[in-house]
Amino acid sequence: MNNTLENKLAILNRLSLLKNIGKIILRIIGAGLALIVGLWLIMASNMGPAYLPHIMNGDLDFWIRMTLLGVGLGIWISIAVWLLWLILCYFHDLIRHH
Repeated sequence: MNNTLENKLAILNRLSLLKNIGKIILRIIGAGLALIVGLWLIMASNMGPAYLPHIMNGDLDFWIRMTLLGVGLGIWISIAVWLLWLILCYFHDLIRHH
């Protein structure tokens, strides 16, 4: 009877571990995709000729490029802050429980 309880506890521990590993993998994939999109936006802000040269005598091009650059850098900064927050929360829980 005691053996089945130990088996159930072992299975629950393994499921909990797999669930945590899945969360970590999803966070890494999400952060990686966001960083790729941010890099693409930063690169797009510096690509090619004027986007709409016939509108506002080409002045709109500056605002389009700066918007792309700002959004790309904003994504990168937000991902860095998010990852730093996750690390600090992990260390806080580690210190609090020990």
